Amino acid sequence: MIPVTELRGAIPIGIAMDLNPIGVYIASVVGSTLVSIPLVLTFRHIMQFLKEKGLFLKLLNKIDRKIHSGMKRMKQVSIFGIILFVGIPLPTTGTWTASAIASILKMRIKDAFIGVLIGNMMAGIIMSLLSLHII
Repeated sequence: MIPVTELRGAIPIGIAMDLNPIGVYIASVVGSTLVSIPLVLTFRHIMQFLKEKGLFLKLLNKIDRKIHSGMKRMKQVSIFGIILFVGIPLPTTGTWTASAIASILKMRIKDAFIGVLIGNMMAGIIMSLLSLHII
């Protein structure tokens, strides 16, 4: 659940500690995914607070205009985008950043959660295989 490392750090550490790789995978995916719901809600409140206080108003309005102009297309590809974004295990492409993106795109919580879950499952498999020296 910790930003930056998330399951990308938990899986190699757990496997290096000789823990059960399947248990490490499941715990890492569940732990990293569950935090996405409160994060999306928190980021939404932060954006609303910034708008009310007039902070970064030009930037927030520009983002809102972009989102509203391509809303239909964005709704269709946003889940897949979140899946790919989280599923590629690189630094800063985890649950925290994906939750911020989902809140900026005004995704439904369910869609954001599904995207993060599937992405975390993919990243977890990749990290597990790398940690076990299979790939």
